[in-house]
Amino acid sequence: MIAEDLQPLSIVENEGFRNMVKLLDSRYQIPSRRALGRTIIPNIYSNVRNKVQTLLNDTSFIALTTDIWTSINTDSFITITAHFFPKGHSQLKTVVLCTKKLHHGHTGVYLAEIMTRELNSWGILDKITAIVTDSGANIKSAIRLMNIQHIPCTAHKLNLVVQQALYLSEDDSVGEESHELHDSGKIKLILKKCRVIVGFFKRSEVGNRILGEKQTQLGFTQLLKLKQDVRTRWNNTLIMLERLVKLKEPLTVTMISVKEAPSNLTPEEWVIIEDIVPLLRPFNSLTIELSAEQYPTISKVVPLLRGLQTSLNAKTPKTSLGSFIKSNLMLQVNRRFEGIEKQSLTPYFSRATLLDPRCKKAAFAVEENASDAEKNIILEIARSLTNNTLDAEREVPTEQIEEDSENLWNFLQNRVNNVQSQTTSTSSAISLMRQYLNMPYQNFNCNVAEWWLSHKSVLHPLSEIALKYTMIPATSVPSERIFSKTGQIMSARRNRLLPDNLDTLIFLHKNM
Repeated sequence: MIAEDLQPLSIVENEGFRNMVKLLDSRYQIPSRRALGRTIIPNIYSNVRNKVQTLLNDTSFIALTTDIWTSINTDSFITITAHFFPKGHSQLKTVVLCTKKLHHGHTGVYLAEIMTRELNSWGILDKITAIVTDSGANIKSAIRLMNIQHIPCTAHKLNLVVQQALYLSEDDSVGEESHELHDSGKIKLILKKCRVIVGFFKRSEVGNRILGEKQTQLGFTQLLKLKQDVRTRWNNTLIMLERLVKLKEPLTVTMISVKEAPSNLTPEEWVIIEDIVPLLRPFNSLTIELSAEQYPTISKVVPLLRGLQTSLNAKTPKTSLGSFIKSNLMLQVNRRFEGIEKQSLTPYFSRATLLDPRCKKAAFAVEENASDAEKNIILEIARSLTNNTLDAEREVPTEQIEEDSENLWNFLQNRVNNVQSQTTSTSSAISLMRQYLNMPYQNFNCNVAEWWLSHKSVLHPLSEIALKYTMIPATSVPSERIFSKTGQIMSARRNRLLPDNLDTLIFLHKNM
């Protein structure tokens, strides 16, 4: 119960809890806080860790996400989540490996040491395919030091696109007296007015009550409250603006009735907000789609980004400022995701896309990028086939090797075998890739992992390579979700928990 609901260990000492348990079953002896912390929870942790270890041992490839968080007590923690397909399963599995307190400055060297030590404790360092994080310089440096492929979090990049397109900086200062505000200043001024309006109704009991009454009078079946935008939370600006538009009529009537209310938006500003909302909605949909943990997401990034660009291009704002924001969003998307299809910086996005039977080459904007991804996958198939051949040759009986050593033609025979092996591996790889690409496209509801497992016998070893890329998350959201749970634990009632207790409870909460 404590792990499931993230309760403090002290709950067993609370009088109300003890009375409730006694009422349910007076024979049950509630364990002491000491017994929980020193015996019971450590034993459960050990059992669960063994189960997780078995899962990790039985898989060949693992992708990670990681993030750093600072608690209300200014303690810093790092969490690491692992993502993989358990042997013979098509359901993507997510486990938490650790949530550890950081005792030193967050340098790349220190973070690399922490992560390497943790991965070695699980015996999986050589299985890590990629690590997904935000774009912090220190964490990127750490992953480079570990010699592992870094994957930038797509959700973070989408959030930065919106922030920069709407000029959502910490500085809200805009000269309201100026008669010649630039477009960027106009955007900041409108959003500032929106925040002031929302802030007033969050603080005013009278205003909030009258707003509810006006909604009832206007026939609202469900009373809605205004939502404040929090810059650090993704898509919060959209949520704030959508709610303002929904409540436009009762809000306008209320603000006329309440003397202390701030200035309402002008008719022109309302039209601008109504222009902004449909421009931001595709970003929210894309972030939600790519933040899932239950199914593969990385292969969706390239096609959905193309869909995002198409959706933005089709929008027709009514105002010049709306058109300016549209152009700004498109510019930022193009700039931040310019190389997403290429093999230079982040090759795994395009390889995963090509190996998604729903996408293949059709998802690419540039055919050359699809061909480059195909060439790299063919090389990977050929290497795998060559390694399989070498492994088979190593299994030749000792007696046969001794007989062959007397053969003076061995030198030439070995050279010919080597050349033929390389040629055969490359041609086989090309043939295998062509066979896959010629298969019919699958519908969008297709379970990608299940499809590859069902074609394992005919597409080996391409199926293993495909699953290696498919399992990588598109975002680092899994780690950030852990810290939303951590925040619950590190509340005022729970802040006496030791870091070890925190690590254990988060581990059990996610993995039990």
